[in-house]
Amino acid sequence: MSDWTKLTTAENPIEAGFLRGLLEADGIEVQVRSMELWTAAVEIYFSEGARPSLWVHERNLEAARRVLQRRDDTTGEAAWTCPACGERLEGQFTACWHCATEHEANE
Repeated sequence: MSDWTKLTTAENPIEAGFLRGLLEADGIEVQVRSMELWTAAVEIYFSEGARPSLWVHERNLEAARRVLQRRDDTTGEAAWTCPACGERLEGQFTACWHCATEHEANE
């Protein structure tokens, strides 16, 4: 019987790889599952079962959750809309990627 527990589901393979790197950097062994279903999901339907999922040993579950929580805490800035071009940006960006206008909160 496996002692692996599902930690989270990633939006895409890139996010899965990023999260895997965070966990492994903290010494947590992780498996990424359902990567082979991603191509089918793109072509058919984005269901949670077809997105990559990250699995950890049960004994590491709480530590893994703390790693992901730290990541969420550091990227929790509010999203903003560029006043110059109207582009919607995630909170961690200090300037608009589209027109290079600085975020007012950073001036």
